[in-house]
Amino acid sequence: MSFFAKLGSDDDSSSSSGSESEESILSGDEGLAQDQKLAEAKKSKNKASMFLRSDAEDSDEESSDEEDEEELTDSDDERAAKGNKFLMGADSTDEDEEEEDKTVVLSAKDKRFAEMEAAIHNITNAVRNSDWVLASSELDKVFRFIQRHQVTVVATTVSAAGHIPPRFLEILVSLEKDVNDTLTAEKSAKKKMAPGKAKALNGMKQTLKKKQKEFEAVLKIYLEDPAAYTSAYETANAAPAPKQSVKRAQAAQGDDEANEDFMTIGKGGKALNLTPEGVFKTLRDIFEQRGRKNTDRAETIKILSKLLEVSETTYQKLRVLLALVPARLDYSQNLAHIPHESWVQGRSELDQLITLLLQNEDYVVQETVGEYDDLVEREPTAVNGKKERVAVAGSLISLLESLDNEFTKTLQHTDAHEKGSDYIERLREETPLYTLIVKAQSLFERENLSDSSARAVMRRLEHVYAKPNIIIDHFESKVTDKRSADALIHDLCVHIYGSDAPVLRARAILFHIYNHATHGRYHQARDLLLMSHLQDTIQHADVTTQILYNRAIMQLGLAAFKLGYITECQTILADMFATQRQKELLAQSVQRFQQQLSPEQELIEKRRLLPFHMHMNVELLEAAYLTSCMLIEVPLLASVDTEEQRRRVTSKVFKRLLDLADRQAFMGPPENTRDHIIKASKALQAGEWEKARDLILSIKIWSLLDNVDEVKDILSKKIQEEGLRTYLFTYSSYYASLSLSHLSTTFSLPQQTVTSIISRMIYTDELPASLDQIDGVVIFHRIEQSEVQRLAQQLAEKTASLLDQNEKNLDLKLGSANQGQERDGQRTTGAGGQEGNRGNNTERRGGGNRGSYRGRGGRGRGGFNAGLGSTMGRRVAAQ
Repeated sequence: MSFFAKLGSDDDSSSSSGSESEESILSGDEGLAQDQKLAEAKKSKNKASMFLRSDAEDSDEESSDEEDEEELTDSDDERAAKGNKFLMGADSTDEDEEEEDKTVVLSAKDKRFAEMEAAIHNITNAVRNSDWVLASSELDKVFRFIQRHQVTVVATTVSAAGHIPPRFLEILVSLEKDVNDTLTAEKSAKKKMAPGKAKALNGMKQTLKKKQKEFEAVLKIYLEDPAAYTSAYETANAAPAPKQSVKRAQAAQGDDEANEDFMTIGKGGKALNLTPEGVFKTLRDIFEQRGRKNTDRAETIKILSKLLEVSETTYQKLRVLLALVPARLDYSQNLAHIPHESWVQGRSELDQLITLLLQNEDYVVQETVGEYDDLVEREPTAVNGKKERVAVAGSLISLLESLDNEFTKTLQHTDAHEKGSDYIERLREETPLYTLIVKAQSLFERENLSDSSARAVMRRLEHVYAKPNIIIDHFESKVTDKRSADALIHDLCVHIYGSDAPVLRARAILFHIYNHATHGRYHQARDLLLMSHLQDTIQHADVTTQILYNRAIMQLGLAAFKLGYITECQTILADMFATQRQKELLAQSVQRFQQQLSPEQELIEKRRLLPFHMHMNVELLEAAYLTSCMLIEVPLLASVDTEEQRRRVTSKVFKRLLDLADRQAFMGPPENTRDHIIKASKALQAGEWEKARDLILSIKIWSLLDNVDEVKDILSKKIQEEGLRTYLFTYSSYYASLSLSHLSTTFSLPQQTVTSIISRMIYTDELPASLDQIDGVVIFHRIEQSEVQRLAQQLAEKTASLLDQNEKNLDLKLGSANQGQERDGQRTTGAGGQEGNRGNNTERRGGGNRGSYRGRGGRGRGGFNAGLGSTMGRRVAAQ
C-alpha cells in the first residue's frame, strides 16, 4: 500500500478492503467481468494522467509502486487545476460542468501568467487596504515569475528586454508611486504604523528602487507610450488563446465586473464610494471626521486625491481641491514644516484650482456665501435672463499665504551649507510659486477683491524686492504681463500705497527703500525714508515690520558707503554696531542670551528667521562701518587732546578696538577684516597713508560689492585726504610753516586739492594757521595756553554738561520730557549739526517696549541725522 493510501480516510480503506473481499469471493464469469472492468478503469485513469502531464510516457509494464506514484501526481494536478479554475472565477457546482472544465488545456506559460495576474490583483487590493505585508509577499511572487519568464525567453533565443509583460511594468510604476506617497504621508506617523507594516513598506521601497534600475531601459520605452508598447508586445507574442468553456468565460467576465465595483474600505471598516456619484457624500464624511483626535491625515489626503481623479464636473473639482489643499497644509501640525514633496503637490493643486477659476468665470470662491446643499451638484442658472454664478465657500488668499509660509519654513529648516543641493532644489520652486501668486493676483483683480489683491501683491513683493534685476527678469519671464525690474517694484509699491491697511503701506515703503538702496539710488531711498516719518513710529510697529526697517536702514548705510558718503554711512550704521547683536536685529540668528528665553519664546524667535538666501552679509556691513570710522575718527584723535575733542569721537566700538591694539605688545599680520582696518588705522596715525591704503584695498570682502572698482578708487582718495589732515593735526606744532608743494608731493594730491583741504580746516577752526598764496606755504599759529586758562576751559565744559543733565532731570520730574527733547533738538540744529542729539540717552538705555525691535535715537552730524532721528531698531529683552 502506498503512502498516499495511508493518508486516506477510514471510509476509503474500508471500501478498498471490501472490494478485495468481493474479488476473492467472485468466481467464474462474474469474477472475470469484474477484473476486466477494473483493468479498463486503471488504463483510462493512466491515460488521463499522461495527458495532463507532459513528461509522462505510455507504458503498460509499470510496477505497482510506479502506479501509486502516478496516482499521487494525478491528485496534485487535479488540485492545481481546481485552484486555477477558482482564480479564473469559475463558479460552477454541477459535476458535469466540473468534468468539462477539467478538459481545458493550459500550457505552463499560461499557468504562470495566470498566477502573475492573481498576484497583481492581490497587490492592488492590499494597497487599497494599506496591507503592506500582503502586498510585499505578493510582489515577491511577481518578481519570481518575471525571473522565470526571462530565463524561458533567453532559452528560446529571444531578446528578454523586448518581452517584458506590460502588466509587470504597469504594476512596477504604480506601486512605486503608491509607496512613495504613503512614505511621504506617513513620515510623521511612523510610530503609529504597525512595525510589521513599516518594515514591509520600507523593504518594498528598496526592492522597487533596485528593480527600477534593472528594468530602466524597458521602463523608459514603456513610459514614453504605454499603449504602443502593449500593442508591440501583443503582436510579438501572438498565439492562439487556450480554449475555455462558456461557463469559464462568463465567470471571468463576472470577476472583472466585480473588480470595477470594488469598494474601498476606510478606517473603522466604513465603505468609501470613490466614484463621481459619491464625491459629495465622501467629502461630507471627511469633513465630519476632520479635527477629531484619531483622524488619520495621511489617509484623508489619499482619499481626497482619489476623489480628484474621479471628479468629472467643474463644481466637483472645485469642492475637492478646496478640501485637498488645506488637508496638505494641516498635515504639518506635528512637524516643523510639511515635507517638500507634499508641498510641491499642494502648490500644483492650488495652481490647478486657480487656473480652473480663471477659465470658468461662472464659478467663484468666496469667504462668505449663502447656504446651499453640499450633497447636490450645482451649475450656473439663468435668472431673469441673466446667468447667476455659482459661489463656493473658501478663502483663496488664506491658502496662498499658508502655502507661501510653508515654503519659507521649508527653507528655514534646510541647511544651506551642507554638501547636498537640497536648499538649491527647494529654492528652484520659488519661480512656480511666484507664477502662482501672479495668477492669484489676476483672479482677485478680476473679482474686484481689493484686500485679497493687496495681500497677494505684498507676497509678490516679498519675493522680488531684495533680488538682483536679472533674477526678477527671470521671474517675470514666466508670467504674461512682463515688466522691467525697476518698473515692477515701483508699480507694485504704488498699488500697496493705495491700500487701506497701514501695516501693508509701511512694509511697501520699506521694500521700496531697500530696493532703491540695493541698486545704488541712495538719495531716492533717503528722501523716501524721511518723508514717510517711519523712524518716529517704528518702535510701535509689529516685529516683522521692525525687522524690515532694520534691513532697509542697513542697506541704506551700505548704499551711502558705495557712493563715498563716509559721514552718512557711519551715522546710519553706528547704532547697529553699538549693540553687538547685528544678526539678531536682522533676523538672521536667535538671541544669544538664551537664559532669558523660554522654549516658547525661542520657538517664536526661530520662526522669524529669514531664509539663508535673504541674509545680509554682516561682515561687509562691519567693514564699511569700521572703514568709515577710521576715516572720521583717526584725524579727530590726532587733533588737540581736549575734552571737547574726546567727546567728538562718536564710535566707542572703534575706539575700544584701537585701545586693545595699543595694549598688545606685538601685532602679527592681519588675519581678518577687522585686523586689516585696525592695522591700517595705526598706519594712518603714523603718517603712513600708502600702507594704510594697501591694507584697506586688500580686504577680500569688497569683492561682494557691485561697483568694487569705483569703491576702491573712492577709498584710496579718501585715505589720501584724511592722511593729510591727520599729518597736519599731528605735526603742526613742530613746524612754523609747510610748503604746499611738499604736501602735494608727499600725499600724491594736486596742489589745488591740498589748498582746498587746508582752507576748510582753517575755516572750521580745526587748524590754527593761515595760507600764504604768494609763497605757497601754510603758516601755523601756536596758541599757548596757561595752566589757569586750560583749567578754566575744562571747568566751563563740565558746567555745561551738568546744566544739560539738570535740565533733563527737571523735565522728567515735571512730566515735560517731550518739551525737553524738543529743546535738545533745537539746540542740535542751531549748533550747525556739529553735535548730535544726546537727549535720548535715557530712552536708549532702558524702558521701551520689551521684547520688540524698537527705534533708537542716534547721534550724528549734519542736518541728515537731525532729520533722520532714529536709525536702527533695537530689541531690549524678552517678554
